[in-house]
Parts: sequence; structure tokens; C-alpha cells
Amino acid sequence: MPACKIVFIGGGSFHWGPGIIRDFIVSSDLGGSTLVLQDIDHEAAETNRIIAEHLRAQAGADLNVEVVDDRRAALRDADYVVVAIAVGGLEAWRLDMEIPDKYGVRQTIADTVGPGGLSRGLRNIPVMLEIAKDMEAVCPEAWLVNVTNPMTTLTRSVWRETGIRCIGLCHEVFHCLHDLEPILGASSDEIRFNAAGINHCVWMMELNVRGEDGIEIVRRHWQEEGRPKDTVAPLLLEIFGALPVWQGRHLSEFFPHFLTPASGYGEKYGFLDQMVTVEDRYASRKKGYEHWLEMREGKRLPELKRGDEPVVPVIIALKGGPSVTFMVNWPNGGQISNFPRDVVVETKAVVDRRGVSPICAGDLPLGIHGALMRHVDNQELIVEAAVKGDRSLALQALFNDPLVNSIENAEKMLGELLKAHAEYLGQFET
Repeated sequence: MPACKIVFIGGGSFHWGPGIIRDFIVSSDLGGSTLVLQDIDHEAAETNRIIAEHLRAQAGADLNVEVVDDRRAALRDADYVVVAIAVGGLEAWRLDMEIPDKYGVRQTIADTVGPGGLSRGLRNIPVMLEIAKDMEAVCPEAWLVNVTNPMTTLTRSVWRETGIRCIGLCHEVFHCLHDLEPILGASSDEIRFNAAGINHCVWMMELNVRGEDGIEIVRRHWQEEGRPKDTVAPLLLEIFGALPVWQGRHLSEFFPHFLTPASGYGEKYGFLDQMVTVEDRYASRKKGYEHWLEMREGKRLPELKRGDEPVVPVIIALKGGPSVTFMVNWPNGGQISNFPRDVVVETKAVVDRRGVSPICAGDLPLGIHGALMRHVDNQELIVEAAVKGDRSLALQALFNDPLVNSIENAEKMLGELLKAHAEYLGQFET
């Protein structure tokens, strides 16, 4: 296969960086290619380059890895652009958790919907669009591969505002399938499924294992063996008749019923220990950073085999290698037939040298459709608010979110979030 140029924006990430870089290095289909690491933090990108050199030496890989600080220079003539960014970093996320909490809005992860999803989107969308517009100028035929949250609004903004092809990739559905294997008594390659929804709220409407109804197998298992501690998915299965993916940590933020004072903010439904606290996130960052520095010294390097992230297999498929079928975030062209056209949805798709070919999932059941459309409409508002710097649209999106409990609190919360993140929100008048 011909060599190509891949640019990793956010290439200094110690969370995403080493694993994705390892996946590139161990992929023989990319021999002779160049991986460019670009980050606003030069030293972080340089650390990942050094880790890459350790891995390259161990693997005997023919992949050139370099650091280029200037984004547009890095992007010039790129074939594929991977984006993993977090504008404002952990400090901004902390405020996205703590400010809503003052108004009685408890969030589990605050990166997709809820006040945190809104705030993160308002910060990340302008930067994502700057990247895409740079691509229009210097590599207009390149693919943008997005692994950044909020996945839906970022992917949608690129398609809406630029001519760049953007594919959003999330591993959640396939992690769910892996978790289901012992219940179904089958390996993931024996499971056939039809799943659709929006990122972090995807539903398996069909699940087939050697000709048997997998959803019924899961339901029976939970009835006979007892529900898991996290009861959100079993409850939603009984209500809607489809199996949601997967844990209450993400699912609960899409519904107003689970994160309430009466439920103990998740304790009643068994996912309180899954909630990502500020303290946990800082402790995890400290541990991850220390491991990262060890890797820089050539210690405790990632195992030399491809991990379970889809980024590299998808790029290889687009490049002309083996095709893959994966869950993708992609504009709706009818793959969810009762959703509006062009909004970004998550369904299965075949990826190959011709591009992305979504697989038709059909209609979402009416009850699920109603629950998700509220968020689909909100995500459109968030994109519009971020692009135009329109405070009134941001307020509408916040007030419409099911986690928000009053218009007065929505106004106050939005004011605090915009003020707290003002350095990243130049599109808004302060």
C-alpha cells in the first residue's frame, strides 16, 4: 500500500497518545508513512515522539514520527487527521461539574449532554472548526477522524460549516458487546446486531446469537441471575423493549429520572460508584502522567499489539486495506429513517477505500425516538450557538436539557459557565 501522511492533533495527549501511536507503529499497512504529532504543548508532543521512538525500535517499524508545532504547517498535504483535544483541559471540566452542582444538577461524566456537554461543546466547536478550515486550505481531500467529545456536536459542526469529511469514532458499542459475551455464551464475532442512536445513547434493537434472540437471552439472564448492580440498562430494556448501550454513567444523563435527589443521584439505580468525581479524575491524571513519564524513559511501554480503538483500522480501510464494519458517527442520510436528514447519528457502517457506507438501521421505536429527538434538537441548538456566539440559543439548549430543573437556574448557570470559560469563548460577548 502507498505511504501516507497522518496528522495527530492533540498528539501530546498522555491519555490518547501512546495507545494510538502504538497502533500506528504496529500496523504493517502503514510502512513508509509519516505520523506528525501536533499540540499546543510542544514538550508533551515531544514526549510522545520519544515514546514512539522506543516503540518503533522494539517493533522494527518503518513509520516516521515527527513533531510540528505550527498547525497549518503540520496539516499541509495530510491524508488523514486525527483530532483528540480538550479545550481548557481538566480545569475546565472541573468547572463544568462544579458549577451545575451548585444548582442541583448532578452529572456523571459531563462530556456529552447536560450542562457539561453544552459547555464543552461551546469551547471545542470553534477550535474544531479552525482545524477543519485549515484543512480546507492545505489538505482539502483529507479525512478528519474525530475521537473528541462531545462527539455528536463536533462532528456535526464540521459537516455543517466546512467541506471536510469527518467521521466520529467511539468504542462504546463494541465494549458493550465484549461485556455481553459471557451472558450470551458467544464471542463477539458470533453476535449479529442492529444498533442505532446518538453517541453515548445507542440502542440495540436486534441482537442475534446463532439464530437466537440475544435480547431475550439477556432479559432472561437478568431475571434468573439477578440484575447487575447498575440497573439503568435493565430498567430501560423493560420500558422500551430494546437494549441500551450500556452503563448508567452515560445513559443516566440523557434521562431526567436517574440523577435526582430522590434517587440519591444514582444510588437507587446502582451506578453511584461509576460517577466520575473531580477527585477521581485528578487522581487518575496524576497516575497517568507518572506512567507517561516512565514510558518516556522506555519503561512500562504499551504492549506491541494493536489495541481496541478503531482509529487505525478505519484509516487503513480508507487507505485501501481490509474493509471494516464499525459504529460511526455520520450525517443521517436515511440510516435512521425517522430522524431528520443531516443530523449526526451513530449506526453501523462499512468503511473501505470508497469511504463510509452507513448501514440502514430503520426506524427507531417511537418511545426511544421521542427521548432522543429532544437531545438531537438540543445538539443542533448547541452547534448554532457555538458558531454564532448566540447566548439566547445557548440558554434555550440549557433550559431544554432534561437535567436542568428551572429557567432561573438555567440563566444563572449559563452566566457562570460563560464567565468561567470566557478565555475560550471569544465568540460570545461578555
